[in-house]
Amino acid sequence: MRPPKKNLAIDTDSALALMQEIYHDIVEQKNTATLIMKKMLSFMKESEDMSVIGPVIKEQQKILNECTEKKLSLVKIQNTLIQKGGGSTDKFSGGKMTLTDEDRELLEKLVGDNDNDKGQKYEL
Repeated sequence: MRPPKKNLAIDTDSALALMQEIYHDIVEQKNTATLIMKKMLSFMKESEDMSVIGPVIKEQQKILNECTEKKLSLVKIQNTLIQKGGGSTDKFSGGKMTLTDEDRELLEKLVGDNDNDKGQKYEL
């Protein structure tokens, strides 16, 4: 049985904590993919080995590209929040932040991607 969706209240502190957690997950995924790719390349002795190792390297490269895209999405959301808030919490309505629909979708995708492994679902 899956746990129920959890609601995320977006205020300055929770947004920063959430973005930091997402960033750490992205870095961990990137480091793991890089490690696997280097390990596979070290196993390659002859050109025929590339047919076996190639698909694994291709998959790791795909993960590295996705990590870069996630980091760019995270920076875009941070930029929006900084612009709307002017870098301080006093301009947020009651400490709450509002996101555009596009930014909300990006954040939901980032949260969803990082929590799929843990079986958790969040609703923003």
